[in-house]
Amino acid sequence: MTTDTVVCPPRKGLLICVSGPSGVGKGTMIRKIREIDPCVAHSISVTTRNPRRDEIEGVSYYFRSKEAFEQMLASGEILEHDSYCGNDYGTPRTPLARMVEQGIDVVMDITVPGSLSVMENYPGVITVFLMPPSYSELRRRLMKRGTEDETVMELRMKKARDEIRQCSLFQYVVVNDDLDTAARRILGIIEAERCRYKNMKGIEDQVLAL
Repeated sequence: MTTDTVVCPPRKGLLICVSGPSGVGKGTMIRKIREIDPCVAHSISVTTRNPRRDEIEGVSYYFRSKEAFEQMLASGEILEHDSYCGNDYGTPRTPLARMVEQGIDVVMDITVPGSLSVMENYPGVITVFLMPPSYSELRRRLMKRGTEDETVMELRMKKARDEIRQCSLFQYVVVNDDLDTAARRILGIIEAERCRYKNMKGIEDQVLAL
């Protein structure tokens, strides 16, 4: 006896924005998500800041000069952009659009204003606010990172307080208290979104035809 298998209709990839204050662990979280589910792609941002000691060009970020960044803006190559503590960050439009059209789910590591901008320009975006367990723990993580001086760190902490108060603007909030647990929560969100009818239109016709 054979059993016919329903093949889900082709769909565009999901676009997932993961945002949160500096030091909350967005980059580490996305690496963990992709370690658990390699089918999820990562949209690499472009920035004008200098690379940190463990960051790799084209993997962590595209590191560009201020002039090159402005040229990308002028040509329309940047989907969204934001300035944070004196540096510019943006999302290259072309590689992101290509992956989504190919049906690849793409997670973006962007600033809070960046996510708010994408919400306006991409109605189907899924937004996740990555929350620290506490404000004091966020400070500890920033200090442990050791990449900013005291002045810059205080700027980041002040900015973080304002950003945390904007979490209600996001569809989902995930507390990054344990890396593996939080990553699986986000993957659960992605899986649930894959099962929304709007992403499976036409499946009823396939089932009834079997």
